Amino acid sequence: MSVLVKNICKMVYPGLEKMQETILFRSLGDQEDRQRVGCGFMFKPDITRDETDSLFSTYAIVYVLRGEGTYIGPDGISRPMAGGTLFQRFPGIRHSTVLNPSSNWAECFLDFGPGFYDMLKRIRVVRPEEYTLQLKGNFRIEQTIYRYLKHLEKAEERELPGLSLEMMQYAASLLQQAREGSPDHYWGRVEKSCRDFALLTSRRVDLKEYCRQNGWGYEKFRKSFVEKMGISPKHYLIQRRIDEACRLLRSNRHSVKEIAEILGYSSPFEFSAQFKRVTGVSPREFGRK
Repeated sequence: MSVLVKNICKMVYPGLEKMQETILFRSLGDQEDRQRVGCGFMFKPDITRDETDSLFSTYAIVYVLRGEGTYIGPDGISRPMAGGTLFQRFPGIRHSTVLNPSSNWAECFLDFGPGFYDMLKRIRVVRPEEYTLQLKGNFRIEQTIYRYLKHLEKAEERELPGLSLEMMQYAASLLQQAREGSPDHYWGRVEKSCRDFALLTSRRVDLKEYCRQNGWGYEKFRKSFVEKMGISPKHYLIQRRIDEACRLLRSNRHSVKEIAEILGYSSPFEFSAQFKRVTGVSPREFGRK
């Protein structure tokens, strides 16, 4: 890195030791549904009890820069935290955070209003059962959040929607990186089954036989699948078939009867009934839209 680039970096980002506690929020959206987005840095030396059985109205993803502490979720389980830990504050879910007062705690965070949270939760970017995750490696998170802090500070109102989406995408990438570094081998099974199911949209799948062929216990696989995906493997299979049906319908090259045959339904009536249960419209109505 050249001397010029290093000097520019110092001007743009002052470094953790020179940081002051800084928090910034901006609001956007319609008058009746204003949403808030924010980020910042917090330093908590000599603090033991940070939050006690607290309820937050917004969603926050917090990165521990340094220090030691414990996260206690509504299940009462104590989860250790240290530098590199990602922990989450979910709206309406009680939790406590206890800090080691001699560990010179420092954190940075991204914060999103309930509307943003609902969207992230619905698409399983955010999973309320995941209270803490661990990031391994140097991701320069503090520098990115500092950059968002300065952007929020100077952003024109018309720039806020795009900036908010960018911040949500960054939060999603952090969660994904933490999950990929997890030793949870059940994720591998779930991902493999999703790839397999994508190739099996034209046939009925016996899930117990599928698990037996892969050397997996069915009940454990089903439980893990629901935990990771938020949907049962049976309903995931149905959804993949309906997704393929949507593609075929929009291509306008096949009749409803032909699509039912391609996807392995016993009749067009069975296909149409299931399609409407999932999408809320009939195959013919979907094809016309």
